[in-house]
Amino acid sequence: MKQVEKVLVGLGELGFFAGRMFRSLFSAWPDPQLVLLHMYKIGVETLPVLIAVCVFVGTNIALVGYHIFKSFGGQQFLGAYVGLSCVRELAPILTGAMMAAKPGTDISATIATMRVKEQIDALEVMSVDPFQFLIVPRLIAFIFAAPLLVLFGAFFSVAAGYFVAVYQLHLNSGQFLNDVRNYVLLQDVFNGMLKGGLFAIVGCVLSCFFGFYSQPGPKGVSRAINLSVVTIASFIVIFNFFLTAAIYG
Repeated sequence: MKQVEKVLVGLGELGFFAGRMFRSLFSAWPDPQLVLLHMYKIGVETLPVLIAVCVFVGTNIALVGYHIFKSFGGQQFLGAYVGLSCVRELAPILTGAMMAAKPGTDISATIATMRVKEQIDALEVMSVDPFQFLIVPRLIAFIFAAPLLVLFGAFFSVAAGYFVAVYQLHLNSGQFLNDVRNYVLLQDVFNGMLKGGLFAIVGCVLSCFFGFYSQPGPKGVSRAINLSVVTIASFIVIFNFFLTAAIYG
C-alpha cells in the first residue's frame, strides 16, 4: 500500500509541476538568447550521437529486412520497408531516447544540483520565477530541436539502409529509391516529426521534474538522473504504441 501511495503522490506532484510549467510557458516569453543557447546544447550537441546510432540502426534494418523478404522473393520491397520503418518509428523513438540520454540527464543533473545547493530557493527569495528562468527556455528548446533531429535521424538511417542494400546486398539502386519515394509520404514525415516533438515535451517535463524534486546530497542527484532516463525511455516506448495506433490504426 505504501508503494501505491508513493506512486499516486508522485503522479500528483508531476501533474502539479506540469501545470505550473505550462502556465509559465504561456505567461511570458523567456530570453531568446537563453532559448538559443539551450537549442544549441540540446540539438547540435546531440546530433553526432544521434547520427551514429541511426546509421547503425538503418544498416541493421536493411540487413534484417532483406533476409525476411528474400524468403518469399520480395527483395524489391526493401526500400519501402526501410523508409517506412525509419521515418515512422525508429527516427522518432531514437531521437527521444538520445535526448533523454544526453540533454535530459544534463538537465536533471543541473537542476538537481541547484536544488541541493539551495540556488532554486535563492531565486525564489529574489522574486525570480524558477520555472520561467530554468525550465521554460529548456522546454521551448526541446520543442524546436526535436522535429529537426527526427529529420536528420530519418535521413541518415534511410541513407545507411540504402548503402547496405545497394553496395552490400547488390540490390537495384533505382528500385530502392523509387520505393522510398513512392511509399514514404510527406504525411509520414510530418507524423514522425510530431512524434518527436511530443516525446521531447515528455522528456523535458520528466527531466526537469526529477531534478526539481531531487533529494539532498550526491545520492539525490544521482537518483534524479537515473529516474529521469529510465522513466523517459519507458514512457516513450509505451506512448509510441498509442500514438502509432491513433495515427495508423
